[in-house]
Amino acid sequence: KQVWGRKKIDLGEKTIPLPGPLPQILHMNGITVPLTFRDKLDGPRALISAEMPLYTGGAISAKIAAGEASVFESRANEQAQADAIDAELAKKYFGVQLTRSVEHLRKEMLEQQQKELAKAKRFEQKGLISKLERLSVEVNRDKARRELAAARTDRTVAEAELARMLRESGVGRLSTPLFVVPGDLGTLSGWQKKAVSFNPTLASIDAKRRMAEQGVTAARAAWQPQVYAFARKNLIRHYLAITEPDWLAGVGVRFTLWDNHDRNASIASARALVNKAQAARSEAENQIAVGIETAYLKSVESRDEYNLTLSTLDLARENLRMREKAFSEGLSTANDLDDARTRLIGAEIARRVAAYKFVLAWATLHAIAGRMDEFVISASSGANILEN
Repeated sequence: KQVWGRKKIDLGEKTIPLPGPLPQILHMNGITVPLTFRDKLDGPRALISAEMPLYTGGAISAKIAAGEASVFESRANEQAQADAIDAELAKKYFGVQLTRSVEHLRKEMLEQQQKELAKAKRFEQKGLISKLERLSVEVNRDKARRELAAARTDRTVAEAELARMLRESGVGRLSTPLFVVPGDLGTLSGWQKKAVSFNPTLASIDAKRRMAEQGVTAARAAWQPQVYAFARKNLIRHYLAITEPDWLAGVGVRFTLWDNHDRNASIASARALVNKAQAARSEAENQIAVGIETAYLKSVESRDEYNLTLSTLDLARENLRMREKAFSEGLSTANDLDDARTRLIGAEIARRVAAYKFVLAWATLHAIAGRMDEFVISASSGANILEN
C-alpha cells in the first residue's frame, strides 16, 4: 500500500557541557540542543501478518466435527437413495419375470386349445360330439387367444418400465428367475436389530443430531475468551518511522462483552435442533420397526402361500388328466375340459404370483434393514426354489 504522512518526535532538550575554561569566560554551563525529529513517511508499505488461534472455547473443534457429521449424513442419504432404487429395480425386474412366465403359460394353453379344437372337429365329423360342443371348444380357444394377448401386453408394459429405469432401449434375457428362499428367514427381532444398526435413514438422523450438538458447543464458545498468537513483519523498512518495529510477535486475548446477536438465544436454538433430531430418530425408529415387521410377516406369508399351492397344483393336474380322458370318450363336455384347464393355469399363475410376492417382501425387508447387498447374495443362492 502507498501512504503519505509526517511524524514529529519531540524529546525535549539536551545540554552539552563545554570543555575547559570556556563556561567561566562565557558564563555558560553548556550548549542546549533541542531533540526534535521530523520524519517523512511518504512511500510504499508492505507487510506480512499472521494469526493463529490457540483457544477458541471449542468453536474450531465443533466446526470440524460438524463437517465430518455432514459428510457422514451425505453418505447415509446416498445409501438410502441407492437402497430405494435397488428395491424398485427388484420390483420391476421380477415383474418382468412374472409377466414373461404368465405369457408362456398362456401360450401353452392356447396351443392346447388349438389341439383340442382340431380334435373336436374330427369328433364332430365322426358324429361323436355335437356342433354345440365343437363351438364351445372354439369359444374356449378364442378366450385363450384374448388371455394370451392380455399377457403379452402386461409383459410389454413391464419390460418398458424396466428398460426406462435402466435407461436402455429394451430388455433382453434376464438371468435370475423368480425364487423362494426355503431356509431360515431369520427372526423378527434379529431383523429389527439389523435395521437399527444399518438403516441409512437412522444414520442420517444421527449425523444431524451430532451436527446440532456441535452447534450447541459452537454457540457456547461465543461466551468464552479467545486466545491467539500473532506475528507481523514489515517487508519495506526504508519508509518506516523510528518507532515502527521491523517485526512484531505476541499473544492476544479477545473477549466479547456486548454483541448485537443474542448469544443465549443462539444456544437455545441449537438445543432445539438437538431435541428435534432426537424426536425425528424416535419417529423414524417407530416407522422402521413397523416396516420391518410388515415386510418380514409378508415374506413368511408369501412363502407359506407358495408352499401351499403345491397341493392345489397336483389336484388341478390330475383333474385335467381325467377330464381330457373323459372328453375323448365322450363322457365329459368341452366346458368341463376348459374349466379343468383354467383351474390348472390358475394354480400355475398363483404359484408364480406367490413367488413374486415373496421376492418383493424379501427385497423390501433388506432395503429397510439397509442390507440390499445381502438380498443380491440370497437371490443367487443355489438352495433357492426357482420359478421360470
